Amino acid sequence: MKEIVVLENVTKKYGNRVAIQDISVSFEEGKITGFLGLNGAGKTTTMKIITTYFKPNSGKVYVDSLDVSENPYRVRKLMGYLPENFPIYDNLTILDFLRFVALAKDVEEVDKEVERVIELVGIKDYKNRFLRELSKGYKQRVGIAQAIIGNPKVIILDEPTQGLDPAQIIEIRKLIKDLSHDKTIILSTHIMQEVEAICDNVAIIHKGRIKMSGKIQELKAKTQNQLTVEYLFDQLDENKKEKVKNLIQEFGLDPVFDTNSIRINIKRDEEEKVKEINKKFYDNGLYFLYVNRNALTMENLFLEAIKE
Repeated sequence: MKEIVVLENVTKKYGNRVAIQDISVSFEEGKITGFLGLNGAGKTTTMKIITTYFKPNSGKVYVDSLDVSENPYRVRKLMGYLPENFPIYDNLTILDFLRFVALAKDVEEVDKEVERVIELVGIKDYKNRFLRELSKGYKQRVGIAQAIIGNPKVIILDEPTQGLDPAQIIEIRKLIKDLSHDKTIILSTHIMQEVEAICDNVAIIHKGRIKMSGKIQELKAKTQNQLTVEYLFDQLDENKKEKVKNLIQEFGLDPVFDTNSIRINIKRDEEEKVKEINKKFYDNGLYFLYVNRNALTMENLFLEAIKE
């Protein structure tokens, strides 16, 4: 599969603050990649670099083999972008707004292209309504419509379902999926369920660094072969945490700590280790309140990736 967007060792700083650090990641043609991370992880900065809004301090970015720094205008012609806080003009109708966007993008046959995207995103019956009259869900449809005007090869969507009700979320997800057959779509979110619902690939960023990337199906296959085991303690001070960590690591496992609990991921064929760990805890006076065993989920993988 062809990689349309490629970042190589990209770093971006705001003064002395490092927003993203030496990240390398790629996005495939005809695929939806969930770009996943907590708020402030570096998702928006990365997307603004891809869209030529920001220049990186170092590293290279390519879109369809074009160097973004050397060909910003040509790259913009390949790009559709829906920012998180989508700016709209309340005093314009949908039709007038999309015509304005088409003209700004220097699209040929403006009226034909506007009618095409209106039909595609399902807002034909609303095209003469003012933007101020639309629900949040329909405003998001307009946002996606402006992003796909000009038939771009790359579509970047920043939190496209944020603030929508469940019915609207389902509609927008279906719309995004329908657009993906010949596009490279980068879907920024902090919700793992959203990534599982519509994405083909995932890239997880945390504190400005790529922590995990891969195909959703491969990651799901990994979850089917593993379990997550959680122990809850009455308290976990630093001394006790150190003892627990050393004990768990004796079994070749790496614990993830929360306030008064720990979580470990273990292969299904090594489940007998849990009994041995339980016995070791008691033998060393590390008494826990309960232990909970569940199938590993994609959310567990996400938490594992950002466990620092």
